[in-house]
Amino acid sequence: MSEDRFASAVTDWAKKTEHQQAEVLHESLRQLDKEVEANVPVLTGNLKNSRAISTLAPVAIDWKVKKFREPDDAINNAIAGVEVGATAWLGFRAPYAHIIEEKYAYLRLAAQRWQQVVNEAARIVKARL
Repeated sequence: MSEDRFASAVTDWAKKTEHQQAEVLHESLRQLDKEVEANVPVLTGNLKNSRAISTLAPVAIDWKVKKFREPDDAINNAIAGVEVGATAWLGFRAPYAHIIEEKYAYLRLAAQRWQQVVNEAARIVKARL
């Protein structure tokens, strides 16, 4: 194999690997959000709808909003912007979220399953390829 073909093959492999890493990261974040969402206790749905993902800082409490809208599109858009190696925060904007978390541990339990979430995401991404 010539040096040019070898270099090209290595470059192609590196790009493919980088793309797959990003896909696994994004799928992992989506799966983590789904797991948290599934375990949030629902009375009115407002707490569940206050979910958010941030790449800039931990999710901030929003004291002004009384009724949160369904966040799936915003969460998917935020996830799409997360780069491999960057930090992303999943949290809730409702001021009372920490009180409910203390009782039900929906975030803590999901965080403890991070490795299993990543493994499942890798299987999903691999099946898509």
